[in-house]
Amino acid sequence: MLTDQHLILRLIIMLVAFSGNLGSSFRQLILQGALFLLFFLLEPAAYLRLWQAFRFILRFLTAYWLIATLLGTSFPTMLLFTTRLLFFIIVSVYTFSHLSLPRVLHDTSFLLKYRWANLLIQYLLATILFIQSFKKHWAASQTEYKHDLSARFWHSLQTCNRDTEVIGQKVEAAIRDEQSYAAAKPASSLLGLTFLCLLILLGAL
Repeated sequence: MLTDQHLILRLIIMLVAFSGNLGSSFRQLILQGALFLLFFLLEPAAYLRLWQAFRFILRFLTAYWLIATLLGTSFPTMLLFTTRLLFFIIVSVYTFSHLSLPRVLHDTSFLLKYRWANLLIQYLLATILFIQSFKKHWAASQTEYKHDLSARFWHSLQTCNRDTEVIGQKVEAAIRDEQSYAAAKPASSLLGLTFLCLLILLGAL
């Protein structure tokens, strides 16, 4: 599966995609975005995550188009910005889908012996668990705060903050238990490397 690639390879693909995004034309963004969507066919569940991410930023995009229109921003500029943002979402979904404690620890285990890397990995793992906790509380508060997204957001965030101590304990326990992530083997890198080559080629068109 594409999102089962080694974390380091996925980060390299993300770096290439984002660095190319800065100077890419509208045509290149469409082609590269289409490439990601095509490879998502290998893992249809990624489309659901992508749809959820698009729904999350829909209000922001609506506000952006309204304000940009009032300020007289040209249509091509607004369209290019929107395309860049959607491309950013697509790449992020690819990179961070299926991240879990065992997967991250397995793929970064060679760095754990360095103190700075150990602290960085702990922060990354805590962030992953915090986001998962936020998503859980966000979904749980849907009925109560159905018509007030701002209150729903702050309620979910405050509830997550109360989970920080538990999250820290989970991260420390996971790092100490090497057996828990020793078997979290990534998928073959051939598919990811092929994808990376195609991404670079499209960026050069």
